[in-house]
Amino acid sequence: MRTCCVKNGLVVGVILLFISIAVQPAIATVQQSVDFNDEVKQSLNNSQGEYVSSYIGELYMLVEKEGLTHLHFHRNGSTHASHHYLDADLDELKIELILNYTAEMNYTLKLPFYFAPIFAFGIEIQNITDCEWEYFKLKHHGYFIKTGNFSIVFNVDTSSVESGDKVIIYPIIYYFSIPFTAFPDKTNKSLISFIRLIYHIPILNDLLLSNWLFPIIGNYKYNSFISPPLVLFFE
Repeated sequence: MRTCCVKNGLVVGVILLFISIAVQPAIATVQQSVDFNDEVKQSLNNSQGEYVSSYIGELYMLVEKEGLTHLHFHRNGSTHASHHYLDADLDELKIELILNYTAEMNYTLKLPFYFAPIFAFGIEIQNITDCEWEYFKLKHHGYFIKTGNFSIVFNVDTSSVESGDKVIIYPIIYYFSIPFTAFPDKTNKSLISFIRLIYHIPILNDLLLSNWLFPIIGNYKYNSFISPPLVLFFE
């Protein structure tokens, strides 16, 4: 009887030993995890950053063709100033500006055949970023409307900002269509044909349109305007 009790005691002792061995690393792992999370939290507390997202306006363009000699192009843009009050101790400031757009077409002329209009919308931040473009084509004939939005995201250097400082940022807006747009020279037909060709080549369209041709066309009068500013007040 005593031998049986001893054996049972040994079995229980071995089981408890294995449990102790298994639990100790787990406790150490949990403790390590807690310490690591505390370090991450402390790091986040020491580094202050802010993300500002702001809607600044709407753009609208309409192209119509009702006959061989009747062409019509209408557009308007409505943007507004935006004011934000921020902590002067920010380590990082990232801003997103959002624009809504509407592109509308009405080609009631069935013959002769006409290519679908291409619409281009763009936004850049003066002296800070390059232009971000949103461009697409609609239909060859009939009525169609497309609405959407696009944005630009950029960082603001706050390393030298102090309490009481004010930073003024000017967005530049571009919007034009092909056809019915102002060009910087008299080679309208050749340039339009080239743009339409490049548009359908995926490898080249962003490279040549967004990075080269659209900025040239956009900087021509009537194709762009400087928006009311984004004003940042640091406290």
